[in-house]
Amino acid sequence: MPQVNTIESNRMTMPEPHTPNRLWTVPNILTVSRLLLTPVFLLLIFAANWYFKILALLVFTVASLTDFYDGRIARRDGTVTNFGRFMDPLADKLLVSAALIAFVRLGMVEAWLIGAMLVRDVVITGLRIFAIRRGKPVVTSQLAKWKTMLQLVLVFGILIFINVRVVEAELAAQPIVLVGDISYWVLNVLVAVVTLVAVVSGVRYLIENRKTF
Repeated sequence: MPQVNTIESNRMTMPEPHTPNRLWTVPNILTVSRLLLTPVFLLLIFAANWYFKILALLVFTVASLTDFYDGRIARRDGTVTNFGRFMDPLADKLLVSAALIAFVRLGMVEAWLIGAMLVRDVVITGLRIFAIRRGKPVVTSQLAKWKTMLQLVLVFGILIFINVRVVEAELAAQPIVLVGDISYWVLNVLVAVVTLVAVVSGVRYLIENRKTF
């Protein structure tokens, strides 16, 4: 099956000129900044004051942009490093996983749905890193591309929903209630769809790359 040209597959499978022993390149600094922004995001999303939720959305947006640019800059400038190959996908998963776990802690989504999604990501990311370190080719499917996009859309969508609810509560001088019965049901249906896509893409990944491992 031909490899789909995605950001994730390019970052992990394309042969590129690189400088494996350099550490403080611009792409690596962006990757490290994404790691550092993850706990900042968590502190803001759990803070009591409503305006911290807005800051949490802004921090997540900035962190997501570093993911978009670090790989592009590394390939453009030929500054791909072993550190970047290892930490870049790990930083991505930590950021998204932190947001998903935060939604569970806020009582917005079911823990078992997020748990299934996170187990899939941990297993597949671990296997990808293992394959890359062994110099093995990795095939990324179109379904995996959709999974990554859907996860980001889901996280951004829930963060925007949170901000709408807290601003409405502040303007009405009412206590903050993040979800009601209907919104809870709708959010969990959306999470279930993304979880299903994640699990199916994970199984497909294992089947397509079984000879690699």
